Amino acid sequence: MLDASKKHKKLVSAELVENRKKSLSLFSGIENRLEVIKTKDEVTWINDSKSTDIGATAFSLENLDGPLIWIVGYSETKRNLDFINELALKKVDEIICFGNFETELKYYFAAKIKYSHKASLHDAVELAAQNAKKGDTILFSPACTSYLNYDNYNQRGNHFKELVNKII
Repeated sequence: MLDASKKHKKLVSAELVENRKKSLSLFSGIENRLEVIKTKDEVTWINDSKSTDIGATAFSLENLDGPLIWIVGYSETKRNLDFINELALKKVDEIICFGNFETELKYYFAAKIKYSHKASLHDAVELAAQNAKKGDTILFSPACTSYLNYDNYNQRGNHFKELVNKII
């Protein structure tokens, strides 16, 4: 009986993953949601500014192949980092946090994944560009609200796109 239950869970899990992958195609045309900005020298830059919480970022991490450099924003709100731990360890080679210094994110991941902090998004994009290797994907998925520095996630995403096009 237990084996049947395990098989059922695996089937449901596989179906869930497949459905999420199918739904990803629905986001491909939405600005600031898993939006491919540029591919240069076999490095792909993705704008996911619409990811304003850890759940949205988890979806993005789940649906992209590594290796990833994840640009994440400072958050005044506590995030449940356990929610993305397994995904991050599996796919993310480097985390670059921008904004105010955030100790929660640093201490959660720094011993496991290369971690850097930059005061501005501009500096975070520059560091990602310097550290990127062929085959990397740079994922801008802030996992926080935009209101500390921007009017909304669209303005933040447009700023990211401007920086990528200027720096890369």
